[in-house]
Amino acid sequence: MKNLLLVVSLLVSSLVFSQDTYWYDVLLEVKGENTENVASLVDQYYSNIDIPENVSVAFSSIPLKGTSENATHIISIVADSSKSLADFRNSLSGNQWDLYVSKMQKNVESVRASAGKGLLSFNPEFEQPVGQAWIFNVKDANSFVQAFGKLMQSFKVDGFVGVGQIVHGTDNGENMYIYGTYDNLSQAFDFGPKNDKEAKAFTLFNKEISKEDYIKTFTRVLIKRF
Repeated sequence: MKNLLLVVSLLVSSLVFSQDTYWYDVLLEVKGENTENVASLVDQYYSNIDIPENVSVAFSSIPLKGTSENATHIISIVADSSKSLADFRNSLSGNQWDLYVSKMQKNVESVRASAGKGLLSFNPEFEQPVGQAWIFNVKDANSFVQAFGKLMQSFKVDGFVGVGQIVHGTDNGENMYIYGTYDNLSQAFDFGPKNDKEAKAFTLFNKEISKEDYIKTFTRVLIKRF
């Protein structure tokens, strides 16, 4: 872990502004007929609790995914420190929380949670409504982060993009992710190299991570941010 942090710090000093982010995702499997009920319950609960300034909560749908992903919606909690994230998660309790959970259980087929940490980010000021995650099972995290940093030296993005670790809540050994955001689905569909320099950078990146296992990707679309 110390070696990974050293790699990140060296990349940050020469490349970009980076800020640690800690996240907790709740992934929900919701049948179509219950979609409106779930959206209403999430809105009613999170709109009526105190959310600290350094914590954000977002509720999104997951319209694009592979067959291995059952979740249709996701509640994402993001904080600037592990303590802030843990404190907020621990605050979700009491009668109001119990009532919310009871009602959600009647409308949700399955639920699971995962958590992790962002390591290196570009354009962290962007808060765009469409986000895509690429999930990997990585054997050499240091080399993976280095390869990503080299890619971003040559690749221009119009939104947030970052790499990080999945620490809790995985099924198949997934431990790293790349996450990028877009203004809309049209922009997301057009993602990719736009010139020879970017194409060569992508080819090199794919070569450098060829021994790592790519697991899946999914795309979320924001419904509401709290």
